[in-house]
Amino acid sequence: MITKNIKHNMVVLAMGCGVAFTTVGCNDFLDVLPLNEVVLENYWTKKSDVTSVLMGCYESLAAGESVTRMGLWGEVRSDNVKMGNSSSQDLEQMLKENILPTNNYCNWTAFYQTINRCNTVIHYAPQVQAIDPNYTQAEMKANIAEATFIRSLCYFYLIRTFRDVPFTRKPSIDDTEEYRIPADSFNVVLGNIIADMEAVKDDAQMYFRKPKSDSNVRDAAELENTARVTRPAMYALLADLYLWKGDWDKCIASCDYVISFKQEEYDKLLKRRLQNEVQLFNDIPLYLEEISSISGYAYNAIFGQGNSFESIFEITYDNSNSSNPTNSYVGSFYSHRNNNALTSGNLVTVEEFYKGLPQKKTDLFDTKDCRAYENIYENGKSYWIAKYSSQSTRIEKTTSTWRPAYSWRSSDFASWIIYRLTDVMLMKAEALVEQGSDKYQDAFDLVNAVNRRAVNSKTPGTGEVLTFADFKNSLDDMRTLVMDERHRELMFEGKRWYDLVRMARRTGSTKSLAKTVTQKQLTNIGGIQIRLADPNALYFPYFRNELKVNPYLKQNPAYNTGGDDDLEKN
Repeated sequence: MITKNIKHNMVVLAMGCGVAFTTVGCNDFLDVLPLNEVVLENYWTKKSDVTSVLMGCYESLAAGESVTRMGLWGEVRSDNVKMGNSSSQDLEQMLKENILPTNNYCNWTAFYQTINRCNTVIHYAPQVQAIDPNYTQAEMKANIAEATFIRSLCYFYLIRTFRDVPFTRKPSIDDTEEYRIPADSFNVVLGNIIADMEAVKDDAQMYFRKPKSDSNVRDAAELENTARVTRPAMYALLADLYLWKGDWDKCIASCDYVISFKQEEYDKLLKRRLQNEVQLFNDIPLYLEEISSISGYAYNAIFGQGNSFESIFEITYDNSNSSNPTNSYVGSFYSHRNNNALTSGNLVTVEEFYKGLPQKKTDLFDTKDCRAYENIYENGKSYWIAKYSSQSTRIEKTTSTWRPAYSWRSSDFASWIIYRLTDVMLMKAEALVEQGSDKYQDAFDLVNAVNRRAVNSKTPGTGEVLTFADFKNSLDDMRTLVMDERHRELMFEGKRWYDLVRMARRTGSTKSLAKTVTQKQLTNIGGIQIRLADPNALYFPYFRNELKVNPYLKQNPAYNTGGDDDLEKN
């Protein structure tokens, strides 16, 4: 909420210490003056002041209100999920496509809190660098790049969810600023955050902890390279932004930067200690799914252990102390342990994705696609979400069946992955498809590399389940190839609804989206499809409280049925 009545006292900003990192100076600010006599300039005097508030940006991004919205906004309206054991009316109405301005999941405050923290770092860091000789210009620029990434990511979530949103780069630090501002259009905000990212993309650090080329054991400190914003993370976000803009050349160039980085990292630093775990698929290093006839290794490295070789940026939770913040989204909405008993989360998935495996393939998964068994847990006639919830998954194969066995997390410290290598590969494939038929083969090769890993096709031409001839004849078929692979690979990672919206924007039609997402509905299918025929309905309404405090906001016309008077009465 960008209004005076929710401005954040700088004490709160200064107290933010990163979830996954150790910082200094978090209490210094509190020792200076009484809370009602705080002078900001007395705080922003040294490098550790900037670092402390920057870590607060990460902490704010990892907060339950933020991560829950990342997951729900990207999944609930898609075809991936339906109601589990939740009694939440807000969740139930979202699943029924009956979203009202009073629904609490329309509340965007958590993201604007994070944005304000980032704006504060970007505002004060240059001032600190000018007076602290121990704070170098390179360190300052790297800190600003991190804050810019986090701010841009928050705005990116906001425009994909609400379309038009208020945009500001100014921090809310005193009462002289006016923060009741109109919403800017999707394209204006997208252009702004692209410009912001381009300006600082090469200022971010390549490594926080550089891997040792002579070591056979991965240094735990290296995990910080994916738990904080590095230069490859900057390019991954830029690739996503350009994909939504429709700038295929720049999307591909950004993807190539990330892919090349991973190739070089594998060749120069990690090949010796990953040679039995990683294989090149289409010249891109990916974890093997099967090792010693047991499948599930890639899942265990990427989602079980977390901060893996394939990771680019993920929100990391520190499990060294049970009192530390947890990933409450996964803990509440996906399968979880409750009093040592496994229960479904507030969300489950639809049976059509899994039912019949491994005897016959489904519309989405081949019988030997490991992701089906890693993503979904079959419990009688229910299909629970296993991704993230399982600490490790072991798939034993016999001649007649596959037997998945799960080791469920005992605590909710699963990392939440924002970008990983296969996501970037599929972004590039999507952009290549849009460049024309002469790029179809290159796009297919990327998709097939991701798919081959999942079905344990270690040798090209052996055990593959995708065939170029089945897709090469039309743009629609190639788009389907890429979207289906993203569906399989990124299921339950908060991506699916946004993928469907992006394609609807590109084609100028919501018909395919409406048909896809209503397959899970049991009632009012026709009514929902009629509602989704309106492109405005692809986006959330503004939260009622926002409309009350910001007179410049005008409700999304798809939801503006009762007028402002009705909002006041409610």
